[in-house]
Amino acid sequence: MGNEAGRVQDSGPIVLRRQLPLLGPYVAPRTATERKLAEIWRNALGMDQIGIADGYEDLGGDSLRAAGIFAEIEQTFAIEIPMATLVDAPTIEQLAQRVDALVSSRVS
Repeated sequence: MGNEAGRVQDSGPIVLRRQLPLLGPYVAPRTATERKLAEIWRNALGMDQIGIADGYEDLGGDSLRAAGIFAEIEQTFAIEIPMATLVDAPTIEQLAQRVDALVSSRVS
C-alpha cells in the first residue's frame, strides 16, 4: 500500500527476523543500493531487519507487496525494472546487482 508520496508503508506490527526460523544467518547490506533496497523491503514487509541473502518469499513476500516494492524501486532509482526480475533475483544482493546494472546502462 502506498501513501500520498507513493511510498510503501507497512500495514501491521513489525515482524522480528528471528521469528522466521528458515532464514540463514543475517548478512548486512554492504552497498548504498543494498541498503536502500533493504529499507524498501523492510517497510513493505513490516520486518525489523532483512539480510541481503534472505529470499523474498522466505520473508513472506507476495505479489501484491512486490508490486508496491517495484514501484518504489523504479521511483527511487529512476529505472524501469519488471516485477518478474524477482524470480531470477529473489534476494537483495541479487536484485541490487540488477538495479546497479540498469542504473549504469541508463547513465552510459
